[in-house]
Amino acid sequence: MDLRREKRYSIAVLGRYRKGTGMGFNVAIKDLSEYGCQFSDLVGRVQKGNAITIRIGSIGPLAAQVKWIDKRNVGIEFEQPLYPSVLDHIIAEGGRNEARGRKPVPEIEKRTHVPTRTS
Repeated sequence: MDLRREKRYSIAVLGRYRKGTGMGFNVAIKDLSEYGCQFSDLVGRVQKGNAITIRIGSIGPLAAQVKWIDKRNVGIEFEQPLYPSVLDHIIAEGGRNEARGRKPVPEIEKRTHVPTRTS
């Protein structure tokens, strides 16, 4: 039984985290919710309780705290929850949208605005 407070979404998005003003490290983000995410950290530079900032695809930096580490998998909690539109954008960017109970993200229609000249 999953007792988490929010739905989680399987994604495959590149990200980048950094501790303070230190060097950034590329990561593969594979699980996302409005409150946090999970990523694979091949360099193993974070510890439970560390404050970090993270970019998820084109979104960020987002302030977060490391909540758990299991081998090379890291779970973080965002300082502020993601807005639903930001969550949908990330899922559309690289998600598989496998959570149950959430509708698929609709494709954004391309609209062309042609300015008209008024006399």
